[in-house]
Amino acid sequence: MHGGLLAAIAVATLSPACSRQVKRVYIDPQRLRTEPMPALTCGYRLTEVVDGRPAGERIGGLGRHQLMLEDAPTLVKGQLLKAGLSADAPAGAAAVKLEIKRLYLIQSQTSKVPVAVYQVSLEGAAPFLIRASKASVNWNGSENEAYTALGAALQDANQQLFVALNGRCPHKG
Repeated sequence: MHGGLLAAIAVATLSPACSRQVKRVYIDPQRLRTEPMPALTCGYRLTEVVDGRPAGERIGGLGRHQLMLEDAPTLVKGQLLKAGLSADAPAGAAAVKLEIKRLYLIQSQTSKVPVAVYQVSLEGAAPFLIRASKASVNWNGSENEAYTALGAALQDANQQLFVALNGRCPHKG
């Protein structure tokens, strides 16, 4: 009898926490903060951005917000083109193909970790990885906080990509 009473108390205590409604948030690319990028020092042509993520449109969440991203390649390509990578660079510009390997936001009670991982392929070179993961304090699990964290991870990954591309420019004599 005592076991049944304890079970009933446990269920009553947990029910309010478990009944919180999860809100699906479809990411609006316009709400993601972007900052100026380093200028590219030689010509590159963005030929393809593909989605290689295993999780589909779900990209984690924060608080009661389940983040959804319907078209990650279009979002990333748009950010890269806006930052200065060209889709139609002059002839002779090295082709860049980017595969999005991971893009998500995870949380714990006290922190949130947005992650963006790209595999980059350049003509005539071995593919390389770009990984952005900036943990920060989980203040209140709001939708705006989720956007800020995701935007920071994408900004960091894109900036790392531009720095890596600049480092691979052919030296001119």
